[in-house]
Amino acid sequence: MNNKNRVVVLTIIAVIVAATAPVTGMLWLSRQAVIQAEHERLTRYAQTVIERAETTFQSTQLSLKALSPLLLLPCSDEHIAQMRLITVNSGAIEEMGYYEYGQLKCTSWDRQAQAQALRRPQPTSVFTTGDGVGVALNQSSFVTDGPSMMAVQYGAHVALVHRERFVDVVLEEGVHVVLARNGIGLVAQYGMPVAAGIAGRALRGPGNQDFDGFFVSTVSHDGWTAAAIIDGQHVLETMTSEQHWFVPVGVLLALALVVLVLRVSQARLSPLAELQLAVRKKEFIVHYQPIIELASGRCVGAEALIRWRRPDGSIVRPDLFVPLAEESGLILPMTDLVIATVVRELGDTLRADRALHVAVNVAAQDIKTGRILDVLGQTLAGADIRTGQFWMEATERGCMDIAAARVTLARARELGHSMALDDFGTGYSNLQYLQGLPMDALKIDKSFVSTIGTGAATSAVIDHIIAMAKSLQLHIVAEGVETLEQAAYLSEHGVDFAQGWLFAKPMPAAQFIDFHRVTLADYGAGPEIIRRPESDTGPGVPDSLTLQA
Repeated sequence: MNNKNRVVVLTIIAVIVAATAPVTGMLWLSRQAVIQAEHERLTRYAQTVIERAETTFQSTQLSLKALSPLLLLPCSDEHIAQMRLITVNSGAIEEMGYYEYGQLKCTSWDRQAQAQALRRPQPTSVFTTGDGVGVALNQSSFVTDGPSMMAVQYGAHVALVHRERFVDVVLEEGVHVVLARNGIGLVAQYGMPVAAGIAGRALRGPGNQDFDGFFVSTVSHDGWTAAAIIDGQHVLETMTSEQHWFVPVGVLLALALVVLVLRVSQARLSPLAELQLAVRKKEFIVHYQPIIELASGRCVGAEALIRWRRPDGSIVRPDLFVPLAEESGLILPMTDLVIATVVRELGDTLRADRALHVAVNVAAQDIKTGRILDVLGQTLAGADIRTGQFWMEATERGCMDIAAARVTLARARELGHSMALDDFGTGYSNLQYLQGLPMDALKIDKSFVSTIGTGAATSAVIDHIIAMAKSLQLHIVAEGVETLEQAAYLSEHGVDFAQGWLFAKPMPAAQFIDFHRVTLADYGAGPEIIRRPESDTGPGVPDSLTLQA
């Protein structure tokens, strides 16, 4: 699948996702918002139940403890009246009784009712607090039949409290609360009826739970555990009203995302837009192809070659984007990026080996305007790199405006840069053309190098190119050298330098630095190109070029 088809498929998928995800997401958010709000409400109910239970228990204890110190004759009229007074004034205690040797002697009821009460057994505590207050469940009333109560004992006195008093809170419709006490178990429950199993699961631990269609919030504090429970159907009905707010927002987001996806995909489908995006995001890297001195095998420099590395890591070949970059003008910021990258990646190496140079390809627009010279000047300022270590390569097509090119090239040479004519032989090559440009080197295109030893009709062209360069005393660099036969032929015919897969493929900066270090150790420092003064035979034409070790 090519890139365009991939973008189309991804666009369709993205549109579907963009149209459905926000709505689905908002529905999910509305559900989560309602559930969260419901759990917060249930948690408040559970906390209120614990507060109510603790208040009831503490007030009962205080009543019992207040009665014990009174010096009243047990079961006297004054004693019974005091127990009755406490019962009446307490908001929790239903009855009180006095025990002596395990036998009930009197209660807060009148004497006529006490005769029946005396037949009731003394409750057995199942839990005792640290200060001696005992608690028993399922205690019947002293004198009447009715629901069982909790018996709270301190000393010889017992207070009976209806268990519902511990959960006596105002509940909204549909809410059920359950209360348990450590060491006792289930104390009471109130509200909407639920199955015993639901209540038991709700009390297993603090936190929020959703099970069997119920939403549960459980709180534990000071030995009490309370849970508030509500039927999930009630929550879903509430959620429907919440969705009226969330769904329109989701629809608006979906429309916005669909428009955004379509615009982005349109941009991605446009090669120019895609390249513009890559320039803005600086998706380009630089690889370096070593330039080898054929006579010695030393690495004397490298050509900086731009590569487009997409976010997914794939590399785009230069021939697929450089023509579009040149046509659109994007080649200018790309050239600036290459220069800055070379200084950043190879700065230390260039400072350590002053004879080493890096060749940078220059666009036709830069040759015409000379803008590149200002960029180089700003980039090299303070970098401690000699201008002569930056070669500029221009193609024949880039120098078609000979008058403008001559001005830029001459100024470049005045600043110390060396100039090379790249891909020579593929354009309008002739001796008069070369004589009109102040060049230092000529690069033979790989299409001619590949004909060496093949017997092709065009194989003789390379000899004429070499002879032409020698007549103008230009250094000669052969590109695309891939075989020993080609390298030997070029060396025999006086070609100075070569680059190609025979020596090394273009490589990242770290690999090139290692490559240069090895060749430097094997062969010593490379040659430094020195230009002699221009001759009187014509402007910009060098008399000769020598190699200085």
